[in-house]
Amino acid sequence: MDHLKTELNEYLFMEFGVDGDEAQVSEDWPFDLKTLLETSALTVFEFRADEAYFAVADESLNFMPQAGMTVADLLLQRSGAQWIGARDPVDLSVVRLGDPSVPRTSERRRELEALAAETLPGETVKILEGLFLCTEQRYLALLAGSATTVSGVFAAFEERAGVWLALTLIATLLVWAVR
Repeated sequence: MDHLKTELNEYLFMEFGVDGDEAQVSEDWPFDLKTLLETSALTVFEFRADEAYFAVADESLNFMPQAGMTVADLLLQRSGAQWIGARDPVDLSVVRLGDPSVPRTSERRRELEALAAETLPGETVKILEGLFLCTEQRYLALLAGSATTVSGVFAAFEERAGVWLALTLIATLLVWAVR
């Protein structure tokens, strides 16, 4: 565990641009890493810089602001991200030349706008993220509308898809709101 903390601190030293001698990096400098979760595939730490952060070690090293999330929220967000990633997502900035299974960008944008209009009728809606899920040939959108309408959409979403999927979406929204 000490080696992992040192490796994470080396990574964070570079990412945060910490002043000091890189040779001084250790398991407890430049950041005091508090272990929150340890499994065979994932270790989650907490540390403070200007705010509270998660440091995550799995196949790679990463960090993110906690933004009010708990470890359970983080795990739910990761589960949602893995679910999306397993479906070969293509966003609106990607063109796949020669791949007939992926609609043109203009068609994907039209479909996502139609999905937004259907989901939040009568609202001015902004598409924060729009994905085409290649393996399912379906669309997934992260939308911004008025708070009243969005809470109504979550209620309908929970009714249809189950609470766990709604929580995944909510956790994803929290992460997106931070970035």
